[in-house]
Amino acid sequence: MNTESDKAEVSTIAQPTAHSEDSIEALSAPPDGGIQAWLIVAAIFGINVVQGGYLVAWGTFQAFYQNSLLRDKSPSTIAWIGSIQYALDGAPGLFSGRLLDAGYFRTTLIASSIAATIANFTIPECSQYYQFFLSQSILYGLGSGFLYTPCLGLISHWFDKKRPIVFAIVTAGNGVGGAIYPVMFRRLESTIGFPWTMRVIAFYQTVFFLFGCVVLRPRVKKAQNMPRLFDFHGVLRSPSYISYVFATFLAFMALFTPLTFMTVKAERIGISSDLSFYLVAIVNATTVPARLIFGSLARRYGALNLTFVATSSSVAFILAWAFVTNASTYIAMSICYGVLSGAFLGIFLVPVAQMGDVHDTGRRTGIQMTVLSIGALIGPPISGAIQDRDNGFSMVGVYAGGSF
Repeated sequence: MNTESDKAEVSTIAQPTAHSEDSIEALSAPPDGGIQAWLIVAAIFGINVVQGGYLVAWGTFQAFYQNSLLRDKSPSTIAWIGSIQYALDGAPGLFSGRLLDAGYFRTTLIASSIAATIANFTIPECSQYYQFFLSQSILYGLGSGFLYTPCLGLISHWFDKKRPIVFAIVTAGNGVGGAIYPVMFRRLESTIGFPWTMRVIAFYQTVFFLFGCVVLRPRVKKAQNMPRLFDFHGVLRSPSYISYVFATFLAFMALFTPLTFMTVKAERIGISSDLSFYLVAIVNATTVPARLIFGSLARRYGALNLTFVATSSSVAFILAWAFVTNASTYIAMSICYGVLSGAFLGIFLVPVAQMGDVHDTGRRTGIQMTVLSIGALIGPPISGAIQDRDNGFSMVGVYAGGSF
């Protein structure tokens, strides 16, 4: 099945109407290339490196907090910081996606960049759990959440036929950043301490945010007659859309469990602390080629088909990751999980982008990201509670594999 068949399968989604054509300025087809379009890709990729990579590198912070600053807290309690970060990356999607459709992309971009930057500069001043929770979880999570969905929705303004590979490229930034942060954190924290490490990260992110604020521009003009915020007419009448969003919700319940506890389990089975910290970076790095390969294959075989292949295969490696106790086998299983999860993350938004009119991309993507945020919110703490009760990871693997 190819991309065209994916579009046919979901043709029940609301398409442009005469009313929408009257209310929205008509545009030619997306250019699918050119200097401006590829600068858009570069800017979104850079934002995903520093913002998305920061989120998927949470396992590094989980292990550090468990062993030092928050050692008096349970793994499940600490995991709430990361899980709410994950959740808030998508939870505002319903609102931020509509802001894109309504023509407020630039305002959202600038405000979100400022919020994330302030959060990063306040984290070094934290010493209590509630302070980390407010800064790293709530403030940074909201800043990244109002940034992520509009940036991904913007791709549909500039690309059509090349959309799957462009989605793969920009989301590969998450894997690149996820490989950089654990190494950066480990090297800097041991030499300049935690507070200055976080300040360096803050300056590093600010550079990419500024580039994004200069380059990123919407191409589709503001709609004159926007549907009401909670008007789900069309999308919620499509069985294809509903089924797909629910399936990805289940996947997100399990997706971040291995990344959250990868370092903790590595140390538990005897892997050195140096290697266990870098394991998160290694696994995130393996997601990059997987995202790009599956993104390029999606045009031929269909993003929907490849998403099913990636999620189905991930189950086996999540179970293996949880049960193995040999160091080399554990590393191998972790890398295999990274490849398959990267393949899923690189293309899971493509089917939704294809399920209707470009002027409504923000709403469709935003609804999906809001629903997925619930899975990301509850998944890691449930895993942490299971691990805390069992003092092991076998049942964690059964839970995560069953959800995926």
